[in-house]
Amino acid sequence: MKKLLLIAGFSIGLVTVNAQLMRGNFIIDPYIGVPNWANSLLYSQYDGSSTTVSNYKTIGSALSYGGRIEYMIADKVGVGADINYEVSGFSYDYTDYQYDASGAVIYVNGDPQYRPYTDEYTAKKLRAMFRLNYHFFQSDKVDVYSGFAAGYKSAKREYTTEPSNPMSTNESVDKALIPVTGRLAIGTKIYFTQNIGAHVELGVFGGGLIQFGLSAKF
Repeated sequence: MKKLLLIAGFSIGLVTVNAQLMRGNFIIDPYIGVPNWANSLLYSQYDGSSTTVSNYKTIGSALSYGGRIEYMIADKVGVGADINYEVSGFSYDYTDYQYDASGAVIYVNGDPQYRPYTDEYTAKKLRAMFRLNYHFFQSDKVDVYSGFAAGYKSAKREYTTEPSNPMSTNESVDKALIPVTGRLAIGTKIYFTQNIGAHVELGVFGGGLIQFGLSAKF
């Protein structure tokens, strides 16, 4: 029995060895970000009060998705890349006049004809940033860091009406309003083993206010 306890204790010691970072380590952090600002603070706020609009709903979710990779160029300094993606938008139904091929309103027995339409707007955003992290506190299990990132943002925006309505123009724009992005952040990682843990990050710009997920160190 004593031998079994000794072996168990030795095994636990093996998986709780020092998880501190060293020069040459690679770190991979897949994450989920919240909120998706457009959906959470703008598009989801419609209260349904308009009598001309029905079946209003957001497109995408309150989440964004991404990942970071980092290479430690010193025991406390790492460089790498941060990429995240999000989809936001909305759609709704409404009733308008029915039009012929020339764009004129269709009348039957002197009465204008109506039909249902669906408007949809979507924005797909991809951010790719160069990242610099400073790991200012490390213990056997905890790593606390600050980060700065800057890079490029692409966006594809589409506005469509189904069926075609001459009063609404379908549009597709493959360009971000501001094609650059950045991020300032502070975060914490807690390692369950020498190589695997979880992380949470608080930041502004360049993605969700809070990002959380797994962390793997090699």
